[in-house]
Amino acid sequence: MSSGHCRAAMMTAPETGAVSIIQLTGDITPVLNIITGHSKWPAGTLRLSNLAGIDRGLVSIPAPDCAQLMPHGGLRIRQRLLAALEDAGAIHDPDMTPKSLFPEARNVIEAAAMKAISTAASPLAIDLLLKQPERWADCESWDDADDARSNRLNRMLTPPSVVVLGPPNIGKSSLLNLLTGRDVAITMDEPGTTRDYVSTLIELGGLVVRWHDTPGQRTSEDSIEMDAMSRTEQLIEKADMLILARDMSSSWIETDREPDLRLSLRSDLGLCRDADVCVSAHTGEGLVELVECVREHLVPMMDLGSNRPWRFPGLEDQTPING
Repeated sequence: MSSGHCRAAMMTAPETGAVSIIQLTGDITPVLNIITGHSKWPAGTLRLSNLAGIDRGLVSIPAPDCAQLMPHGGLRIRQRLLAALEDAGAIHDPDMTPKSLFPEARNVIEAAAMKAISTAASPLAIDLLLKQPERWADCESWDDADDARSNRLNRMLTPPSVVVLGPPNIGKSSLLNLLTGRDVAITMDEPGTTRDYVSTLIELGGLVVRWHDTPGQRTSEDSIEMDAMSRTEQLIEKADMLILARDMSSSWIETDREPDLRLSLRSDLGLCRDADVCVSAHTGEGLVELVECVREHLVPMMDLGSNRPWRFPGLEDQTPING
């Protein structure tokens, strides 16, 4: 049914959010007519519409050949609406070039920065992305250190994974609930309460990370718990940061991978002197220091303060302009 004259692309981050933005470009009117039931969409229109019976959201027409649909940000709503747009004749094109999405941009670097801003997971990325057109214009060389720094900065665009590993019943789940400000993980004074890892997005000092609260490492005959521990091992291998945790009544567990941080929990009951950071989920003591340590490990302040350009997704082939 697709004519190929209208393309649809996501303009917001893939994670769940309050609002999603789906941009249509090309021959937008026939598709909007089917999706909304309205046939007239002149430039400058802003209308609250029923979107294919899936959701209600704003529809903005910034230009005659461009529309932005703004439904709620749930993943299922987004999936169903994209499918409805394809049925209506639009082509879902996740690989549209930044310049196609942002024709108002003055050059490819500015267009790539605008696209990165629209989908960046971390607030920390925005100011730095805005500076990139000027920094690339002044760039005359590129080396391995620039690549390494860019890879670390890219963690601001896609949440890096943080895995917390330790024995059972030491307060890992209480820490997660404190960081999120809500009850994400069940907490009980019973070993094995967390029988599968819990994963959630958390903002730490402007950096959004995917935090994995793993089940306490112990010997168990519970098949579900053992399967979760097996999957935890896979998480550890791929993690951007591994945090080893214990409290004063337990010991550090042995791991094949060297931890990036040793964390003492329940510090209000006693401190582990060989830990890098001590935190109490009960009093909140040490929480700021933990947040700073995680952010510094993943995206160091030296990288954020560098005046060198950042080669982020969309600029993979970018080379020094003056070189």
